[in-house]
Amino acid sequence: LASADALSSSSSSSPLPDELRRALRSSPPSPSSPGNTAEANSDPLASSSSEISVFNLLSSADRSRSADAPDEFFYSYPMLVQHNDDVFRRKLSALYSEVLPSGGGGTFLDLGSSWESHLPNEPRPTHVWLHGMNREELERNPAGNGWKIVKSFNDLDDEINKKLLSLSGDSSSENVGDNSITASTMLLPEIPDNCVDVVGICAAFQYWRFPERVVGEILRVLKPGGSCVVSFSNRMFASKAVGAWSSRTADRDRSRYVCDMLTRGARTTEPMSSSGESKTTYGLKVERTISDGSRMAVISAPISMMLGYQPFGDPFLAVVANKQPTSR
Repeated sequence: LASADALSSSSSSSPLPDELRRALRSSPPSPSSPGNTAEANSDPLASSSSEISVFNLLSSADRSRSADAPDEFFYSYPMLVQHNDDVFRRKLSALYSEVLPSGGGGTFLDLGSSWESHLPNEPRPTHVWLHGMNREELERNPAGNGWKIVKSFNDLDDEINKKLLSLSGDSSSENVGDNSITASTMLLPEIPDNCVDVVGICAAFQYWRFPERVVGEILRVLKPGGSCVVSFSNRMFASKAVGAWSSRTADRDRSRYVCDMLTRGARTTEPMSSSGESKTTYGLKVERTISDGSRMAVISAPISMMLGYQPFGDPFLAVVANKQPTSR
């Protein structure tokens, strides 16, 4: 089910209909179009005792998209294609094997998931929870064995997103304290606090208009010391990527953007324990960045544009961050 032309390259400016046409041409027909709902399994919704502070780092232009159609429309048809080549996927599986609990077990949350999570055979998490944009894609994912949540983080018309849009942030500035917002609404209320060992995000971060808010939710659900892995190449749906991503054409600049959002986008404060310990504030700390093959991809960019695929393969880029106590 590999489809190299189902996604635009980083330099593409193809309009939305062309991108959908390429993706759908490579997808098997669906007997019915699944509805986008937030239903998962029958477990009760969680309640949170964490205080989430989100720091606005982006301008309205950074959050804009060239085709601003609702996500529900764009993702209404299941696109059962591979968004990156097999070498990229093997590298991602190998990276997951390094950050998952070494003896197996634990919980893996796949944000922005589809019909495959790219998990290794060993070690294998006990619980694999999925979040994505299309019900059928998640139902076809063989790794998922718990929550399968269909929800757009972009189209929530609530006060938090409105406040983020009204504030003018700057990802290059350290003075973001005045742009802080208390996020009183959870993006994933199905998932309890401090219960996830690893959060994986593959080829999805570039589409989120409010990444700071997603980072706050990642901090809430991760266990202290838990890991977040963001992976991407130079492929994307150009018309759905946010301005903050499409305006950065170099791989190193996109990696820096991911690092900025992860480390500076949000903080969580855990409540005082019953034993009398004081509150603890947590943030994400980048442990390492990976840039594998990006130089060859840049050299091959003109050829890729002519052929419609990358003859030298997809670059593998990733950022690994851990949930750690912080003074801010």
